[in-house]
Amino acid sequence: MKYRLLIWSMLFFTLSSCKKWLEVDLINQVDENKLFAKEQGFTDALAGAYNQVASANLYGQKLSFEMLDVLAQYYNYNSIAEQYKQYRDYNYKDATVRAEIDGIWADMYEAIAAVNNIVRWEQKNGDVMRPHIRKQILGEALALRAYLHFDLMRMFCEDIKFNHDAKGIPYNKQFGVSLPPVYTLAECYQLVQEDLEKSWELLNEGDPINLTTPYISLNKNIADKDVARMNKYAVRALMARVALTKGDKAAALKYATAVIDAKKFRLLDFKASVDVDESKRDILFSDEHIFSLRNKTLPDLSRALHYDVTTGTGYSFAKLPLGDASGNYGSNPDDARYALWYDVGKLGKYTRGDVKEYTPKIPMIKLSEMYLIAAEATYESDRTRSLQFINDLRRSRIRNVSDWFYITRDNIFEEAIREFTGEGQLFFAYKRLNRAIRNNSGTGDITPSNGIFVFPIPEKEIETGNRH
Repeated sequence: MKYRLLIWSMLFFTLSSCKKWLEVDLINQVDENKLFAKEQGFTDALAGAYNQVASANLYGQKLSFEMLDVLAQYYNYNSIAEQYKQYRDYNYKDATVRAEIDGIWADMYEAIAAVNNIVRWEQKNGDVMRPHIRKQILGEALALRAYLHFDLMRMFCEDIKFNHDAKGIPYNKQFGVSLPPVYTLAECYQLVQEDLEKSWELLNEGDPINLTTPYISLNKNIADKDVARMNKYAVRALMARVALTKGDKAAALKYATAVIDAKKFRLLDFKASVDVDESKRDILFSDEHIFSLRNKTLPDLSRALHYDVTTGTGYSFAKLPLGDASGNYGSNPDDARYALWYDVGKLGKYTRGDVKEYTPKIPMIKLSEMYLIAAEATYESDRTRSLQFINDLRRSRIRNVSDWFYITRDNIFEEAIREFTGEGQLFFAYKRLNRAIRNNSGTGDITPSNGIFVFPIPEKEIETGNRH
């Protein structure tokens, strides 16, 4: 849990100015007193936290199109690289797998520590910021802290719907605490909710996104400043995700429709985003992003996993070749997801680094997920409305599509499979529904269990952690 404010080697493109990353004396660590003596220091520190979360060790690879999507069985496991076979088989006891999972735990808590350090300094020296900036910085920090803890819960804890008293995780709200208390899972959910509610109070009135509609902006990279962070709608969207995971469908519907009805984001528009010059084609559906992370190395990271590699000394096959994606989409070239995200058996979703209109990014919460949440939340209570949410989503994905007149839970889940490719969310959907995982190896579906869905907490944490 120890933390030092480091200068990250890969600098996050700033959300506020083109000034130098930090205009302070550097040795091995930043003089924090000097850093947080100015408003710009708080802004830079928060940008650094986002950059840390977007690294390949976290959402820039492992928790998006690598580890979590391997577990969700998106890939062709008859041709998968040797290093991923233990993940394919959910062998969390394997020494290499265990070390990588331990590394994710450590990196997530290091990012949480970075956020908590911002919160600590806001309490100590927040007066150096203008009031509206102070609220924004603290609101985003609390929201990001909730996001990270919630994903730790989704990875390392049981499903609360089946075990309300299950063991939770350390929920770290203070910087510099080497042994934060370990809460029950129910208590962890309450702490997430408290962070999100406080964040909403801080961001609701003064969030800059109130004054703009990101998808309308002609310069998409300028529009990014509103969604490359935990804005107020990202807070509401995360509340919807948390509520659905907890089993509170009424709250999930309330928060999801609040985001939809705000009309700050729009589902894919073929005319504006697809039927344009290839150099401006938006294959990541950026107009739907409520919150996404930036990482300029994404094309290289993705290519190294998803494409065959030819070097001067030889040839190697893709480490993570896709399974039969065509079956998920009915081999329908009119489905924009199938047409734009796949490249002859390869995942091409993140490999287009040559499109200057769009900085490489990882979707963290999208508008399409709000439609899926709303459809699931209304399935039992209002089947007609549930069907409408799914038809609205499908119309934005498939040209000349005919509306469905009947819907099942399987239909909704099939849309999730099609929607979350390369984003690390499908594994959590399987877990939330306690659903058998479709096996792309052709050896039968994988029976759901805690052995599949719950990662082992690091041994050192078990030895030293304490109970609240």
